[in-house]
Amino acid sequence: MERFNVSRNTIRKAIEVLVGKGYIYQVHGSGVFLREFSKPGCVPMWDMSGLTRTFSKDKLTSRLLDLSLIEANDELAEKMKCKIHTKLYHVRRVRYMNDEPFTIEESFFNKDIILYLNEDICKKSIYDYIINDLKLKIKFADKIISCEKLNKDEALLLHLNEGDPSLIVENTVFLSNGTIFDFSREKYNYTRSKLLSLATL
Repeated sequence: MERFNVSRNTIRKAIEVLVGKGYIYQVHGSGVFLREFSKPGCVPMWDMSGLTRTFSKDKLTSRLLDLSLIEANDELAEKMKCKIHTKLYHVRRVRYMNDEPFTIEESFFNKDIILYLNEDICKKSIYDYIINDLKLKIKFADKIISCEKLNKDEALLLHLNEGDPSLIVENTVFLSNGTIFDFSREKYNYTRSKLLSLATL
């Protein structure tokens, strides 16, 4: 109350919101406690800041496989809620954690929103560029998690065997105004990755 110069009722409402989102929990007679958010090697499903920020203590590097400008076909236009033939940046890269292949990312960025991408940006953190340089506010994402087998080329990139399983995360990412700017599929190395989600009643 003193720090933020607000009423007791405002603090109570803020705590209720945080409890509802699963960030903290209350124990009657004991107080309010912060939940544990990070576990080694786990990708938090609620984090919108990108792998570089999520694993800031690790060495994250990228190998760019493709950077091209394409036009949205029927499928991509539907997924990204844009017009057919909208210009999209197609980015495909391998992300390495501590020099070991961690995930293959294939992303599509709406060029009407992400006006410019180059190889240098794509070899670093694209989301750092979007947040810090473009000053865009990333708000939320829809995520679909599935599994599928790797083909020969994907297995080679991840140092696995053809037919090995891969954890797939499909992301549709929105700005604060509700506009979709990014649609991506991430194929994770199953030997090095786990997903972390917070659940609450």
